[in-house]
Amino acid sequence: MVPVAVVSLMANGCADLSNLRLSHPSVAPNAQPATAALNVDPSQIPTMYRQMLAVDLPTVARVAMSRNLDIQQAQQRVEASRGAYEASIGAIFPSITPGVTAVGIDGAVANGGGFGLANFQNFFPIVALQWIINPGQVAYDLVASKRRLEASAQQQQAVEQETTRLAAVQYYDLVLAQAQVAMTRQAMDEAEELLRIERLKSRSGTGLPADELRAQAAVAAAQQAGLTAIKEFYNASIALTLTLHLDSTVMLVPRAGAMGPAVLVREDLPIEDMLVIAVRYRPDLQAVRTLVSAAQADKGATLWGGLGPQVQASGLLRPSPPAATVADTMYRQQTYVATGGFNWSAQIFGRIKTAIANAKLSGLDVDLQLDKVRAAVVSAHQASITAVKLIPIAGQEVVSAEEALRLTQQNLRAGTGLTIDVLQAQNAAEKARLRRATAMVRYNQAQINLLAALGLIDQTNLENQPAAAPVLGAQAEPSGPAPSPKGSN
Repeated sequence: MVPVAVVSLMANGCADLSNLRLSHPSVAPNAQPATAALNVDPSQIPTMYRQMLAVDLPTVARVAMSRNLDIQQAQQRVEASRGAYEASIGAIFPSITPGVTAVGIDGAVANGGGFGLANFQNFFPIVALQWIINPGQVAYDLVASKRRLEASAQQQQAVEQETTRLAAVQYYDLVLAQAQVAMTRQAMDEAEELLRIERLKSRSGTGLPADELRAQAAVAAAQQAGLTAIKEFYNASIALTLTLHLDSTVMLVPRAGAMGPAVLVREDLPIEDMLVIAVRYRPDLQAVRTLVSAAQADKGATLWGGLGPQVQASGLLRPSPPAATVADTMYRQQTYVATGGFNWSAQIFGRIKTAIANAKLSGLDVDLQLDKVRAAVVSAHQASITAVKLIPIAGQEVVSAEEALRLTQQNLRAGTGLTIDVLQAQNAAEKARLRRATAMVRYNQAQINLLAALGLIDQTNLENQPAAAPVLGAQAEPSGPAPSPKGSN
């Protein structure tokens, strides 16, 4: 008889998996703050090869969930764990070995203490049954495999969240790269206008050759910065296509519109509540906790496997013997055997020691993962706090720098300003614009990272943002065919 505790363990091992995906609480604000937006216009970027495809954040999230290879690998690992779990269930049942026996006799055979002559042939099926089981070991193996199946499902959720986070961050990298291209284009226009003015002054005899050379150098520097910005944009597009498992020759561009700071985690949420939410909902932390249960079950399986009782039974299923003949002794065979006992070995003590150490290692993995989760929440929260403070400061810097540039350009045209002042003002304005765009993008990335650190990020909360949220619109979209999957012609 299997002990009641073992039956309980087996029933626990067969528990349902439907409760693994937890419903997430909402941490988003009711409305988005009204702030200045960053213009997104990829029209100035030349196509990398043949195709250009405009995407927005919801599209990126959907494609990542459906095509990403890391997610597909995680799904197959779940299937592999499910197969191991089903194999542990199969260990409960006896093995069946069907076969066919052919008997042919021609000559004398022993029969009832004498001999007789026989000449016949016969074919009959035989099914051999064998059942070897250590009840405790099987029960604990069942629980361990079930816990590993649950852990693999939780790890799949973690991969899905990490893929969604990575795709969103890479999308914002693409937006920032596009903004850099636009700013270098604006800086190039300003440098070319300065060069035009200096050439006019040189022709009229009121300019200096050094000023014209400085303007030419500024144009060359702006051209180099423009080429570098376009190359960085191409790199951002390639990185995003890799995550989305798309053809890297397709150039992804952000859909034209206006992008502002998107608040995904409300600012009044205390850090203590964030840490509680992360500990509750992070699937990778749930997975390591589940693996602790699997390691504990492995320890129980090792103990029972080495020290517990073992039952062994075997038997034959075959048709009834033919009519009594001199050869019916061929059927007078043993039909079953059953034994019970122990199978002790000196190796078991080393295996038990290993199992205990593995269980302790699993507990340390939980502590390590918990520290990482807390650090990720705090780091993302601090990045978000810093970025949201930088946005208005950077905006004021842009206003001041652009006004200073306008005044110096006006003074230059009036003959009361110097070329070097205009060059310095142009450089200051370009850096201010870049800092403002970077602050906006880094804030959105910090919000994405914070939502992921809390274990709440998914495709839904990236698609269903509050109505007041400044999101990318569809004012203009580069035309081009849809990207072809990898491997297609």
